[in-house]
Amino acid sequence: MTLLASFTHPVADSQRAFRRILKAMSEPGVMVSLPQLPAWGNASSAATAVLMTLVDRETPLYLDKTLRDDALLTNLRFHTGAPVTEQTDAPFALLHPRSDTAIGQFAPGENVSPEKSTTVIIEVPALNGGLTLRLSGPGLLETRAIAPQLPESVLQYLRDRPHTFPQGIDLIFTCGENMMALPRTTDVRVC
Repeated sequence: MTLLASFTHPVADSQRAFRRILKAMSEPGVMVSLPQLPAWGNASSAATAVLMTLVDRETPLYLDKTLRDDALLTNLRFHTGAPVTEQTDAPFALLHPRSDTAIGQFAPGENVSPEKSTTVIIEVPALNGGLTLRLSGPGLLETRAIAPQLPESVLQYLRDRPHTFPQGIDLIFTCGENMMALPRTTDVRVC
């Protein structure tokens, strides 16, 4: 299998990507562009940049079977060393929009250890043109409307939101070289 390029300038590009991811997490629903990378296998360029920035050999990653291919696995191992796991309590998960893995299966953390939750990265067809979501809460001065094209299972999770803060999962939506985030602190109304 061919190894694909990582960041051109590893330190500067990973810092830039981290700042963009942090912006998306601190301003729910804001779309950000990440440093352009060759997509690893079935993962988008944005998902590749998120993985390059956030996972390492001490950070297990749950990888949806639909996205699991030789190109992604080889480059993930070489560039990050992140172990791929079948356990849904992994710190990070990468899902395909047609995944049969329910979002509710992932670790919501505990009241005394909320950091033990999973951040779920979901590849979506587009970050607009879907069902409208109205966001409010920390990081938002006023209500924000977004419309990423989300799978019904994710919409149902957002409607139910079975966990109360500090428990819950953080969501990152990736498409092409763009991403947006919905941290667990965000109040989401599905319209």
